[in-house]
Amino acid sequence: MRYRAFLSYSHNDAAWARWLLRKLEGYRVPARLVGTPGRDGPIPARLGAMFRDRDELPSAGDLTGTIREALAESASLVVICSPAAARSQWVDAEVRAFIEQGRADRVLCFIVDGDPTVDECFPPATIDHGRIPLAADARPQGDGRERAFLKTIAGLLGVGYDALVQRETQRRNRRMGIIAAASLAGMALTSTLAVSAYVARNDAQRRQVQAEDLLGFMLGDLREKLTKVGRLDLMHSVDDKATTYFATLQPRDLNDTALEAQARSLTGIGQVRLGEGNHAAAMRAFQEAYARSAALQARKPSDGKRLFDRAQAEYWIGYVAWQQDRLDDAEKWLTRYRDSALKLAAMDRTNFDWQKEVAYGHHNLAVLDESRGRHAEAERAMRKELALFREWVRTRPTDMGTRGEMGTVLSWLGSNASRQGKLSEAEAFFNEHLANLDTLRRADPKDANLRMDWVDAQLLLGDVRAHRGKLAEARSAIEAANTQADALVAQDPKNHKWASAQGIARFWRAQLDVGTPERAAPEAAAATAVLERAHAEEPKDARMREWRGRAAVLQAQVALAMHDAAAARRYAADAHATMDATWKQAKDDNLRVPLARLALVDGELAQDAGNTAAADTAWHDARTLLLADTPEQDIPFARLDPLVRTLHHLGDADAESEYRRRLVAASYSPLQPLPPLPAIAAR
Repeated sequence: MRYRAFLSYSHNDAAWARWLLRKLEGYRVPARLVGTPGRDGPIPARLGAMFRDRDELPSAGDLTGTIREALAESASLVVICSPAAARSQWVDAEVRAFIEQGRADRVLCFIVDGDPTVDECFPPATIDHGRIPLAADARPQGDGRERAFLKTIAGLLGVGYDALVQRETQRRNRRMGIIAAASLAGMALTSTLAVSAYVARNDAQRRQVQAEDLLGFMLGDLREKLTKVGRLDLMHSVDDKATTYFATLQPRDLNDTALEAQARSLTGIGQVRLGEGNHAAAMRAFQEAYARSAALQARKPSDGKRLFDRAQAEYWIGYVAWQQDRLDDAEKWLTRYRDSALKLAAMDRTNFDWQKEVAYGHHNLAVLDESRGRHAEAERAMRKELALFREWVRTRPTDMGTRGEMGTVLSWLGSNASRQGKLSEAEAFFNEHLANLDTLRRADPKDANLRMDWVDAQLLLGDVRAHRGKLAEARSAIEAANTQADALVAQDPKNHKWASAQGIARFWRAQLDVGTPERAAPEAAAATAVLERAHAEEPKDARMREWRGRAAVLQAQVALAMHDAAAARRYAADAHATMDATWKQAKDDNLRVPLARLALVDGELAQDAGNTAAADTAWHDARTLLLADTPEQDIPFARLDPLVRTLHHLGDADAESEYRRRLVAASYSPLQPLPPLPAIAAR
């Protein structure tokens, strides 16, 4: 879990929330409890990160995606209870969302006001069939704030309250003994120069602690406040100063607590810089975080938590290198992350989260290999990940989260096989992915995200079936996707993501009929209408821009097939207006094939108008697009169909025949007939 606890409270109780958050984040577990068994495994020295929401409930009353994600990633939910909390729709919604995840036993109530005997301080979701919950009562007439705080700590750690109180008493006694001894020693040394040096050193350490506490506040609470008002720019100089300051410190000279705090701060700075697109600054922060986490791990190599933290830093450095197109460096660091994950998993075979790090390690390297065109290596790594997930799903049949992650791997392998022209393998992976989604949907039929994933999976399956010549089965999948997409849009017409899925489903319905343009034309128009609306609502959404452009290209192809040159030109102009600027700015590879098909249309329109020079220019542009950025022998399979048509127009019979043979070897079935074999091939 990313967070030890999620604090849910009414904004009338914000002062209590701040007090409790500071206490929880500053609490040190008694040394004699550290490492002993707790509810969630060995008890750590610190509780870890907490999540305290500061947003207001939207007018629609739904939790935001950020809040739902934080709830899902929190081990427990601490509810600050009061009459204001009992009336808060926001608090009740958070409690219900947490309980719906099957973790009602992880809800801890912390009373700050009201009378619990008449349930005027508990949110409705915490009350089970009229029975008010047990709670830590911070009121003076209850437990008092300190005893209530310790009860909450006991609940978070999964230990007995009495045991915790006993350990706290022992720790307090030891502390008093240490203080007394230190006082005597100080009195004895006041007349020596050693005292001066000792005091000076303590002053320096105190100033360092104070400075880092201030930095911690600025990098934490203050950053959140500035983010909320849209002034994160004010934090830039603070982040830079913090990074520079930490870089001047030698990790070997710092104690464990300082190293841990600095590593967390630097990781946070790196993630912010990465979100801003400042990869160089993000890399500096992650490298400093790595230096500290590596130093901590070297001090205690048997500590799995420290190895885990070091592995996360290795991942972030590799990820940023990847974003900077330094693929060799990315591979080096992501390989380190994978190897650290293997060591971590071997430390504790019962820690499922650590086992899953191995799968993520294989996944990163697979995606990196694919981006470098190393499809065979990518497939081997992803199959290793799939083998892990299949075994976990077999042994943990009720773990729907793990089953969902396995579905992502299946879908990726299907797409990878399709890109290599292994259409039969792709169909098998997509079928298994759909069967897996059906299991997930039976477990949670109301999950709209699963319904959306199911639409995407049907479209992928329909596409590969169509290109295997299984048109009837392809139509079945595409129609199933359309039916489900229509149901989603009917449920919430304002959901732009669902509207885009409906438009893409309409596009594929038209695409299947592209060989019969009279049938394809109205479906293509319907797809364009839906995608236009979705694009208008989200003009900066690159995916919507891509599909809006694809629909316009399809309309131009259909109009050209119907010998309506005027309409084809209008649609082609629309496609250029949608995609050209994006391509010039970013060279988004998802636009490469649609732009090549658009150039084919441009050439055919110019040829029909008798302008052979313009036609040749357009077709040469199409060839350049399709052959760019990859060796000729490794041309991605998705480019082969338009490439064969382009080379046919250009009269390059030898090259056309070579690429056509690859399509035939894959048993590829085009939706529009390919041009006749060139004469040279016939001879």
